[in-house]
This record gives sequence, C-alpha cells and structure tokens, in this order.
Amino acid sequence: MADRVEGGSPAEIVIVGGGIMGCALAYDLTARGAEVLLLERRELAREASWASAGIISPPSPKYGAKAELALRSYARYRGLVQEIEDASGIATGWTSRGIVNVATSENEDALRETLRWQQAHGLNAAWLDAAALHEHEPALRADGTFSGGLFNADAASLLLGEFARGLARAACRRGATVREQCAVFDIETSGGRATGVRTVDGTIAAGTVVIAAGAWSRQFSDDLGSRIPTRPVRGQMLAVANAPLPINGVIQGSGGYLVPRADGTVAVGATEEHDAGFVAEVTPAGISWLVDLIDRLTPSLKDGRLVATWAGLRPASDDDELILGKVPQLDNVWVCSGHFRSGALLAPGTSEVLAESIMSGNVDTSLAPFDPGRFA
Repeated sequence: MADRVEGGSPAEIVIVGGGIMGCALAYDLTARGAEVLLLERRELAREASWASAGIISPPSPKYGAKAELALRSYARYRGLVQEIEDASGIATGWTSRGIVNVATSENEDALRETLRWQQAHGLNAAWLDAAALHEHEPALRADGTFSGGLFNADAASLLLGEFARGLARAACRRGATVREQCAVFDIETSGGRATGVRTVDGTIAAGTVVIAAGAWSRQFSDDLGSRIPTRPVRGQMLAVANAPLPINGVIQGSGGYLVPRADGTVAVGATEEHDAGFVAEVTPAGISWLVDLIDRLTPSLKDGRLVATWAGLRPASDDDELILGKVPQLDNVWVCSGHFRSGALLAPGTSEVLAESIMSGNVDTSLAPFDPGRFA
C-alpha cells in the first residue's frame, strides 16, 4: 500500500496496530473526514486476524455487556462486506450457510434460552429436532449424542485477514496512510497529552493516538501511566480438504467448531491456551485436541486430507472484558483491545462507536462497561 507520509510528518490520528480493529477504525475514521496514519509492526492482519476462523454468528446472552455492540455489528456486517469488496477489490471469502449449535443433555436448556433471547431481538433463529439436525448436517455423529440444535440461517464466515486488508485499502483510497513493518516503541506524552509515537523510522507527531495492538497493547502501559492489561491466548487450528460427507454450514459444539470455507476446505478450531505466552506455534497436543474434536462432532472428517495447521494469539484482558475508550489522565489517547474470541463479530460495531467517540471527543455511553480507567 502506498505510503503518503514521509519520515516523521505529523498525523491527525495515529492508529497503532493493523489487525481487524485497527483497519476497521481506519475505515470508519476516514469516513468521518479524519486524516489517519495506521502503523503495523508486521504485515497487516498477520496475527489474530489472520488466524481467526472468521465466524459471524448472531449474538447471544453470553455476550453480556457486549451484546449491544454485537447486535450492532451483526446488523452491519453483510452490507459492509459488500461495500469493502466493491471499494477494495479484495475478496473476503464471505460464505453465508448458517450455523448450528448442537444440543446435548448438558447444554440443551441453555441453547433453548439462547433461542428465546435471539428471537426476542429479531434474529433469525429456529430449533431443529434430532431428525432435522441430521438431515441438515448428515456428517454429524449419529449415535444419539445430539438431541437437536439451535439453527441460525443468517450466520456466515469470512477470511478475517482479507477483510481487514480490504478495510485498510478502502481507507487508503479515502486518504489514509498505512505503513507496514513499522514498529512503534513508545508513546511520547507531555502536559497530559500524547505528542507522538516513536518508531523505527523516528518520532511521528500525533494529534490523537489509538492503541489497537491486540495482545501487545499492554507494552504501552508505562508510557501512558495507566494499565492496559492485555494478554495472549493461543488458539490452534487445522484445515481439512475432501470431506467424505458434506459440511453444509458452521457446526459449533463440544468446545469447538467446524467452518466450511469458500475454497472447499473445512477449518477446525480452536484450542484455548492461556499459558502459551507470545508463542504462536502448533503443537502435537493441540493437533490431538482438534482431531478429538472432529471425532466428537463429525467422525468422517478424519478421513479427509489434512492441508494446513496454524496458530494465533487472541487478545484477552485480565478481567476477560473489552478495553475500549479514553485512557485516564490523557486527553487524546484511546484504547481498542481485549476482544479475545469475539473480535471477528464485534469489529464493525466497535469501530463505528469508537470512531464516533474519537471524532466527538465524548465517549459513547455504550462503551462505559469497557472503560480503560477501571484498571487505573
């Protein structure tokens, strides 16, 4: 992507981090007339966004305080994907085949409560009995394990890394600048404000700074005089081609999911490893867990062809909640992190609300539960 800023030229808004959140913010901020410089230490969207399964499923009661953002995102997604594909020329792999959450004796009551919640919020949700479930997904284990399932016909999936790249390219066509391979070392502050960011190429003056560096956001805590307690949670995945029986839509259950992709493969994920640190490696133990997941859900998939394995680092927080809003004691620094396993779904709603807040200078009331000041 073309670099339109030379050396240390000043920028109105500097976004630190080029994952799905940083790229979505660049797009939504430029839509509001902001001059944006997006800095990414590697290639765009090569961390959690690239590794994500990209499931865009309807919100549920488990989202708690995040439900409002999730509903806003879900309603925006389909139109935004088309908008970005048209504006950027990048195919996102958007596949809309629905999702089924399989029910067992342990979780059926909870799924039926989710069904009622989703229907009350106007979402396209229905219950499948055991016969309808296996007609819809013939590859599912057929030994009586599953009593039925919650089906959402409008759910979809996409290649989140490609979607992020499309958002960034569309932002550049509105005048944003993206600089890859440009690590930010420090946020410089003076008089209760950030004055700029120090990079490998020198210091860049900034009117506003947004920290959207995923699990790495915590490295700026000392600079800002405020804790940003993000932490990495590793997730391992694999992909299978030539499935002996069709996987018609996303299948979720037994602690994981299967995602049929536009290229004909099925992505299987994901482990949840809280003690792996910043090591995005695939391990035999992780692959073993994924193979066991296949066996619990769709045993025939084990006879497909293993075509890929990978791992990513999801950005969690110390209290397992989002970190969104203005940093205490600094007038012009904002944080957008802590999305953990919900980054794919929450990105459009998060960026839209945060962009409005940044441009107005007033934090939207819907972000109150995620105030970074709670860690001060």
